[in-house]
Amino acid sequence: MLDLHRARILREVARLGSMTAAAQALSYTQPAISHHIARLESEVGTPLLVRHGRGVRLTEAGRVLVECTEEVLARLADAEEHLAAIAGLRAGRVRVAVFPTAAGALLPDALAALRRRAPGVGVWLLEAEPPQALEALRSGDVDVAVVFSHAGGHGQDGADEEGRWRQVVLLSEPLHLALPAGHPLADAREVRLADLADQAWAAGCERCRRHLVHTCRRAGFDPRIAFATDDYVAVQRLVGLGLAISALPALAFWLHRDPGVRVRALPELGERQVVALLPEGARPPAVTALLEELTAAAARLGEQVNRGL
Repeated sequence: MLDLHRARILREVARLGSMTAAAQALSYTQPAISHHIARLESEVGTPLLVRHGRGVRLTEAGRVLVECTEEVLARLADAEEHLAAIAGLRAGRVRVAVFPTAAGALLPDALAALRRRAPGVGVWLLEAEPPQALEALRSGDVDVAVVFSHAGGHGQDGADEEGRWRQVVLLSEPLHLALPAGHPLADAREVRLADLADQAWAAGCERCRRHLVHTCRRAGFDPRIAFATDDYVAVQRLVGLGLAISALPALAFWLHRDPGVRVRALPELGERQVVALLPEGARPPAVTALLEELTAAAARLGEQVNRGL
């Protein structure tokens, strides 16, 4: 591989027309300049300079090498400028995978704050349930994965791989019972999970269904899951029309509240954590900035959700 430092010396000799002038400009001795040029000619296998009066001029090979050197130096200057822009959050890109509820409730506020803070930073978004988001993180397709896990470890799907990911807890949200407004227990003073053993349920994603089944079994029964859909709006509509009951996270009700649904607190249903996962080690400035805005947005959202329900 050609020595870029020597190529720059050749460029200076060509610009000034003599080795002596180049030596003065670069604070070298003339023999040192001659040595570097000789080594460069040895590397390329052909003369690069020829004597011309009291100076030197480039050979055809020398001219080609100087032109290429100028292109390389220009590209390096561009790279330095671009890297400085990334470091200063004037440019860059962050890729994030996020599950649907957080995509609607959490991410927009974080992205709006990031846009105000660093308008030159681009964001690439992948909507994915936690297992797919985690796989995208493993493969390097995203920089941050926003996932959830239920208390008790049901449905972790590898999010706790030791030493591989940094985990930032964004918020914890309880699961609430969704009943039709006309349900006999809608206005009951107290509701226990065991009271719902004969009910038809509308359940969410596979991980949510696993958690529901586990929780109901602890209460002494297997839930009869009549409907399964990842769409929390559809779940609430099913409940509102009296076709089922359900357990949904607080964020789902914050995003949408069907008028036919009565929401009841039921601690037996547990809670889930919303977590940002990212690789351990150094992070690009854009990733750090997004993580900070996600954390701030989650704090604001947690207060709003608690007030709203």
